[in-house]
Amino acid sequence: MTRPSLPEEWKTVAQDIARAWIDQLCLPVPAHGPTNIATAYQLQEAILNHLKEPIGAWKVGINPDGGVWGSPLPCTALKTSHSLLSFPPGAIRGLEVELAFRLSPKVLEEKKPMSEETFLHEGILEMACAIEVVSSRFLGWPHIPEFWKLSDLQNHGALLLGSPAPYDPDFPYLTPPVSLQVGGNEQAKFPSGNPAGDPRTLLQPFLQQCRERGIPMEPHHWITTGSYSGVYFIKNSECIQATLGDLGPLTATLLSSSRESATMDKSA
Repeated sequence: MTRPSLPEEWKTVAQDIARAWIDQLCLPVPAHGPTNIATAYQLQEAILNHLKEPIGAWKVGINPDGGVWGSPLPCTALKTSHSLLSFPPGAIRGLEVELAFRLSPKVLEEKKPMSEETFLHEGILEMACAIEVVSSRFLGWPHIPEFWKLSDLQNHGALLLGSPAPYDPDFPYLTPPVSLQVGGNEQAKFPSGNPAGDPRTLLQPFLQQCRERGIPMEPHHWITTGSYSGVYFIKNSECIQATLGDLGPLTATLLSSSRESATMDKSA
């Protein structure tokens, strides 16, 4: 994958996006932006450098041309079940129930892709139910250019992970039972389905992209692989619960203001 040098003005934009991430603000979309995946990936890396955070996980999905693309996710955005997450009033907060994987050290050490059969039997170590909180650092989202969405850590806000389970090759990957309850009300679409079909097909191509980028995945990294539930947007503070197949359930509380978060933290 070609890695063009990042234009100086986009380095400034990357710094602005990182600041918007920290301050939980939204920016106007720049008049000129990236026009290819390689440049968007460089912007992702520049944002993480400004955040001064290690990679905690990854997200991957199908791009509009049918290929694979994704983003590294900052370590502080990775949360466990029963977490409290605070977002300012008016922030974009979309919820998606997803399936996350952790790859085996063997596949991470390989320099070339395994056969599909070998990968499906030896390449995946663990899996877990996840909720990705979809968000953005740009005004006017989602009606902004796709490469700006990709540059902005692929619309990422946070990743909640349920209890890990050993990899199960017989899990119903195409249409698993899925539930997303917000304030006790079911919000998952039916029937369930991932845009990629079987999300395991995304893992090896994306792993190869990471190798080509020079950002290797680490054994502790989780990879979340796109929504089974559709996306549900919330505006107020809500308790959320998710299940996916027979994996461990996931619960969390999303708060609409930092003041409310502080109050709940004191009472916890």
